[in-house]
Amino acid sequence: MWQQWVYPLIFIVLVLLPAPWLGRYLHWFLEKPNAKGELWLLKVCGTNGAGQDWRRYLGSLLLFNLLGVVLLAAVLMLQGCLPFNPEHKLGLSWPLAINTAVSFVTNTNWQAYSGEAQLSYFSQMFGLTVQNFASAATGIAVAAALFRGLSRQQSQDLGNFWQDLLRVIGYLLLPLSLVFALVLVWQGVPQTFSAYPVAHTLDGGKQILAVGPAASQIAIKQLGTNGGGFFGVNSAYPFENPTALSNWLEMVAILLLPAAMVFAFGRYIKNAGHSRALLSAMLILLVVGLAVAVWQACLPDPALMHASAVGHWEGKESRFGPVLSAIWEVATSAASNGSVNAMHDSFAPLAILVALVNMLLGEVIFGGVGAGIYGLLLFVLLTVFLCGLMVGKTPTYLGKRLGILEMKWVVASMLVMPVGVLVLGGLTLLLPDAQAVLGANGPHGLTRLLYAYASGTGNNGSALAGFNAANNGQCIAIALAMLLGRYGIIVPVLAVAGSLGSASKVEVTDGDFPVTGVLFVSLLVITILIIGGLAFLPALALGPIAEQLTLGAF
Repeated sequence: MWQQWVYPLIFIVLVLLPAPWLGRYLHWFLEKPNAKGELWLLKVCGTNGAGQDWRRYLGSLLLFNLLGVVLLAAVLMLQGCLPFNPEHKLGLSWPLAINTAVSFVTNTNWQAYSGEAQLSYFSQMFGLTVQNFASAATGIAVAAALFRGLSRQQSQDLGNFWQDLLRVIGYLLLPLSLVFALVLVWQGVPQTFSAYPVAHTLDGGKQILAVGPAASQIAIKQLGTNGGGFFGVNSAYPFENPTALSNWLEMVAILLLPAAMVFAFGRYIKNAGHSRALLSAMLILLVVGLAVAVWQACLPDPALMHASAVGHWEGKESRFGPVLSAIWEVATSAASNGSVNAMHDSFAPLAILVALVNMLLGEVIFGGVGAGIYGLLLFVLLTVFLCGLMVGKTPTYLGKRLGILEMKWVVASMLVMPVGVLVLGGLTLLLPDAQAVLGANGPHGLTRLLYAYASGTGNNGSALAGFNAANNGQCIAIALAMLLGRYGIIVPVLAVAGSLGSASKVEVTDGDFPVTGVLFVSLLVITILIIGGLAFLPALALGPIAEQLTLGAF
């Protein structure tokens, strides 16, 4: 199949081609002087736009996110009394409302509900779509604060959270989403406030067609690496992803802004070679995942072993083929996106393993908008620190000495994924209703559990079918995993940014570890795989790897 070679190449080219220009634009609008309109909006937010240290920056972020959780949960529980509800949807239960509110505020978009069956248009627009913008802007704002901390010296000013938030939404997310939404409408995605129409079939039956203001939410769900679909089956639903062109555009949009963030970082530190090295590390891990997933998708189905049965078609998007389904799976798990155009539960075990590894590494292979680059930079600090220790020299990064304080925060961030997946996920196995939650015995049941908590803690949002996400206990437990995965990384990132921003730069010498070239890229990839993935190897061996062995040879 020529598609298995050509399609991944086209995908990577389409992602990388506009990234340098978008990165330059990101740097420009984040650091440009204030305009009069911005000052007025900042006054509405109760600030004059003055710079904040890392604690005040974090305090503003947490306050904004807390208000978002409270408001969204209230909307979801009270939607039966709110407007734009032509289908008369009732409010959600409080555990499901809390889970959904935390999910969208943390940029996870874990969906334990079916949108067209349980949510009103008001909840979808005013609740979920608004948080798609806000959570994506929050991730970019945190990344910008870290960029400033690494590029400035003897300064506690990391920027102003409210200003960064307004600029990201106003200059980037809103314009891109508006254009993208119009393209999706052109392709056939509905954008209407009318009630669900009824189709009369040839045999005299009736079918209710779910519609709504979908295009506007789908645009930002992809661009903002949110992933929460307007409809329950996400981008596998023809109304959400109607054509081959919409499929390609939605797929590329997942990694578009995360790739641009790498180039924006290069502009901040005035070191394009280092940003290219970071991009190379991301691409190496992405290409390996694509190779394995596409290879598995193109193998004959073991249940239909004959010459014409090429490719695992079960659960795939039959309109576009298994190759594009595999590419989407890798892209959505490499970023904290979570949107799907196929049923991941029916993928081959090794293909599921790829998605699991992408999430368990902290989703730093491009990752979420902003979250991917600041998560990767924590691994960069760890790599530079370890290499400095090996040569007996005080580790420095971009002219800043790395001390014990910074490394304590980095190590604390490395514990987030193991605690969220192995501890919170492990507690599920001790519950009396564990079997009902997993919906499967043996290795596949464990794989579903690992995937759910890797997705929650990694702020991804995708899941394997059969996992009972709507269980009240799981709603609360996965909400805790989502909070840990989001703020357990943001707090160390801002603390490191504040510490390094207030430090002075030292002269870079030949004895310092270089942060460009093949050696740096190789050591960074090795550090990500060892530190990020070693803790999960026993669990993966009992889950997807054991399941693959039951099907036959690799």
